Amino acid sequence: MDKKFTDFGILYVDDEEKSLKYFEAIFEDVAPIYTATSPEIGYRIFKENHENIGLVLSDNKMPNESGLSFLQRVREVNPKPLRFLVTAYAELDVAVEALNSGLLYSYLSKPWDPNDLEHRMVKAMKHFALSRERDQLICEKAEVFDQLVMADKASSIGILSAGLNHHLRNALTVMRTFYDMLPYQMEEELGREPKDSSFWCDYYGEVGSQIKRMTSMLTNLSEGARASVLKVEDEIDLLEAFKKASELTLGKDLGIEVDFQVNGVIPSIAGDAQNISQMARLLFQESKSAVGSEGSIEVRLSSGSSGNVQIVIVDSGDAIAEEDLKHLFDPFFVRNERPEDLGTNLMACYLTVYHHGGTIKARRTRDGRNAIEISLPVKPLSEEQAQRSRRVLDQFSEFEVTSGNMGLPA
Repeated sequence: MDKKFTDFGILYVDDEEKSLKYFEAIFEDVAPIYTATSPEIGYRIFKENHENIGLVLSDNKMPNESGLSFLQRVREVNPKPLRFLVTAYAELDVAVEALNSGLLYSYLSKPWDPNDLEHRMVKAMKHFALSRERDQLICEKAEVFDQLVMADKASSIGILSAGLNHHLRNALTVMRTFYDMLPYQMEEELGREPKDSSFWCDYYGEVGSQIKRMTSMLTNLSEGARASVLKVEDEIDLLEAFKKASELTLGKDLGIEVDFQVNGVIPSIAGDAQNISQMARLLFQESKSAVGSEGSIEVRLSSGSSGNVQIVIVDSGDAIAEEDLKHLFDPFFVRNERPEDLGTNLMACYLTVYHHGGTIKARRTRDGRNAIEISLPVKPLSEEQAQRSRRVLDQFSEFEVTSGNMGLPA
């Protein structure tokens, strides 16, 4: 077998130990071999090693659980490794039905012939390796596409921000001046309390909150636009930055539990420390708004395979509607469950991540919780790299990836 396939192992489950020893002795030079004498042991081995296993073979007739049932459980853990059922001739109808349903890649009749089995496993492993290469290519192209979409959105937000700030700041200044002067003017002209003081107090308070809201929105837009100018410094400790942001944002909220989870060694990054700290505070504000007075927030940090640092913030708040997730970073998107909130906070986070050369997206965890996932490079994009990304954006219309042109079997 080609050396590049030897990284992926083969798991064989059979209650006959002689069959397992025979299999391992014949094929140990082909690929790493995992064996198990029962579905229970095989399932445990697969759960622990499924990222390194390319093929799973299982005898069908075993005590306590059939091979088909075991392979079904294997597929639920990870559907990518290819599955073979080893069965007696009398059970071929069952194997064919499982093959047609998609549970099996293929099946083998007992007793199997070593040469035939090696040929079929090599063919299957090639198929598995090609499928992984295709999936990896699609993921890489999807990441490029995400970056290009972010570039386009960042550009649009920058133009929008500049226009809104120019036209609305002066109007808001006039409104704010009138708002501040109104109580003194009323007292001077009336010389007494208004007849319906509760009405004026409530109305006056509402006007003030709306002015504050618009001012905050414009401030976030303005700060987001300025995020493109980075004051880069080295040795930013992301864990420390997020812990400080948590204390500043949630320090007095005893009902909110924050759990920091660190996987491996997290490298320091280069970037704009002020922008990153502001981003962390805005992300905690978003989680706080979702959680309310009681709940939990998890902050997971890990080192990515491409040298980036991965940050995932998960909260226990009400689940965001699936159709809303892709719009969370739009500055004027209004959520059904929180109509009072605009997306300018998350938009500012979006722009900070983008201008550092990273990616940010909203998703659901497997257990249905809200999650914001960020990937930041150890070093931000240089201007030359940023220009190259913009050129790729212009050429993107020529880019196409489909499974049909990858030369893969259906």
